[in-house]
Amino acid sequence: MLGTFQTVDNGATLVVELFAIVETPGGINLYTRHFTPTLEPWEKSKATLLKLAGSTPKAIEFDNPVDGQPKREIIRKIDADTYVSRAEIVPDKGDPQVVEITYHRQKETLPAKH
Repeated sequence: MLGTFQTVDNGATLVVELFAIVETPGGINLYTRHFTPTLEPWEKSKATLLKLAGSTPKAIEFDNPVDGQPKREIIRKIDADTYVSRAEIVPDKGDPQVVEITYHRQKETLPAKH
């Protein structure tokens, strides 16, 4: 599964994220990579790798075996059209952070009749 995420403030793109959930012989992995609006990578090395730690019918959890950027990613299904992504970031220095984003399915809109 592939996906994108874009953070916009006052009409300007701040960050672009690409992610992929991939089934491998060793399990299911989540890869993420962040870019500037001109697609310069934020991460100095490879994409961030998180490994599947567990799942239920309503949630899936990935853990980072390397560092805390993020340490854990949890995706919870709220209803058929809503889910919440929670990233738990544990930096080498400073306080841990939690970023939660709620996603809603866009309703299909019909083209305007002329």
